[in-house]
Amino acid sequence: MGGKVAYNPDHPFFDHFLFTQKAAGDAVAKQTIPSPTMLFRDNRPDNWPEFYASWEDYLADLGKAYNETIKHFYDLVCRYLQIDDTTWAFLISKLNESQDNPEEHAKYVHLAESAVTVINAALEGLPEDLTVTTHIYRGNFKSTFLFSSGYEPVAPYLAQLNYDGFFLEYDSDRSGDLAPIKQIWNGRENVKLVLGLVTSKFGQLEDKDAVIARLKEASGYVPLANLCLSPQCGFASTEEGNTLTEEEEWNKLKFIKEVADEVWGE
Repeated sequence: MGGKVAYNPDHPFFDHFLFTQKAAGDAVAKQTIPSPTMLFRDNRPDNWPEFYASWEDYLADLGKAYNETIKHFYDLVCRYLQIDDTTWAFLISKLNESQDNPEEHAKYVHLAESAVTVINAALEGLPEDLTVTTHIYRGNFKSTFLFSSGYEPVAPYLAQLNYDGFFLEYDSDRSGDLAPIKQIWNGRENVKLVLGLVTSKFGQLEDKDAVIARLKEASGYVPLANLCLSPQCGFASTEEGNTLTEEEEWNKLKFIKEVADEVWGE
């Protein structure tokens, strides 16, 4: 069966959120969902022409379905939603690789522009007390990764996205330097950039002074008040998990809190 994209009020994610919310008690329960852009990346099956006369019509329905979905999460008293997105890391690689092929490069520029269109449509008109962030995901299966290179190629597009925060992976040299965070932040006073300077792939703790130095460097591009610290990704993106123990996971979180208390004050 197939058809046009539409909001599904019976999506199992809603029950998943209610379960987490109950378990969280007084704590804020965060819901994560995949980005709408995951449906049109060019290395996935693409059936939209079977149901739409134009790409623009497809994007409009996709953005509308996500917008209605996010608003239903809000009705369930979700106040923090994170949209996980591997598309930007994919586009970093493709925009770099296609520099010498104008036709191929234009294709990926179009995908990036389409991503801005559909994401901002999904975020349109949301309640002010709902925080929506995104994680620019680079792969995390069993402590491996999919994509490398810095954020420069996609920074102009990320700067246009109406998110409240961006989780950026910066746990190794594969993520490039910190300079692009200035453009991503784009002077937006209420936008937070969460730097994943602590890896979730391995148990060894980072050097505290080195992490603090990186945060100080980052504050030269973005005010410290708009910066945060986190693990680079989750500790288990799939059921196989990463190559670290539960104790090492807690040690990582304790380490992050210790650094944050020192940098931002308790």
